[in-house]
Amino acid sequence: MPISGQPPPALLQIVQERLNPGAEQAYGGIEEELARLCARMNCPHPYLALVSVTLPLEVWWLNMYASQTEVDRVAQDYERNVALMAAMRELAQGKNGLTSEPIDMITALRRDLSDASPWLIGELRFAVILEKGTPAEASGTVFQAPDGRAFVFASASDRAAADRVATSLGPDARVFEVQPRWSLPDEKWIARNPELWKR
Repeated sequence: MPISGQPPPALLQIVQERLNPGAEQAYGGIEEELARLCARMNCPHPYLALVSVTLPLEVWWLNMYASQTEVDRVAQDYERNVALMAAMRELAQGKNGLTSEPIDMITALRRDLSDASPWLIGELRFAVILEKGTPAEASGTVFQAPDGRAFVFASASDRAAADRVATSLGPDARVFEVQPRWSLPDEKWIARNPELWKR
């Protein structure tokens, strides 16, 4: 099936974690187990793990929502799945000391500042992200955080293309790679790029 992209989500939850030096192996083992747990215990929403390809090593977790109503519904579904929440909390305790304090925010799509490129995050192997102090028009999809910062997202199928996109966005743009084994993929991502999501 050709990779055609989807409309960008209205809301994008971004959770950022910076890994401490030497923590990647232990952290990765925990996240693989969490992903298996979520798949096994009916996690109510897909999520995507992106890992920076350059230092400092950061993991960005993305959750995509169509509306605030969906955000609220998913939160309630998590709360109702008591067994899943307890198991996730127990596993997550193993991450203590492996990362900085996570930063969690819900950002809103700025369609007026985004270009017409398709939303391929989750469908292609690489994402390019530019963080800006204030929103502005950009070649990519722009989301705005509650504190006024903006995040520009673009995507690429290979590292060379990702580097070119990063260069075009500016010197502060960073390249991230999808981590399939840490993610709980949306069925649409799998259908559009099964090679990426082979386990």
